Amino acid sequence: MSSIKAVTARSPSDELAAAIYVELVGRAFLRVENAATIKPEPKVLVALSFELAAEFEKVEKVHRAAAGPQNVGYDVKLMDLGTLK
Repeated sequence: MSSIKAVTARSPSDELAAAIYVELVGRAFLRVENAATIKPEPKVLVALSFELAAEFEKVEKVHRAAAGPQNVGYDVKLMDLGTLK
């Protein structure tokens, strides 16, 4: 029998938070005499990553809605649909 690992599906929000976390950790290192330490606590960076991802998705949703087709005030009547002869 072969062992099959269960793959858990991650939401796009989780993927974005993970990418933000990797970027924050990469920028948060403090190098002191050949020793690298992370200045902020990792838990703080995780929380910040999820908050930033949530805010990004909120703004992205508004931006996509604004970029989509807009109703310019045309009022559709029943005759416009061609159902009446």
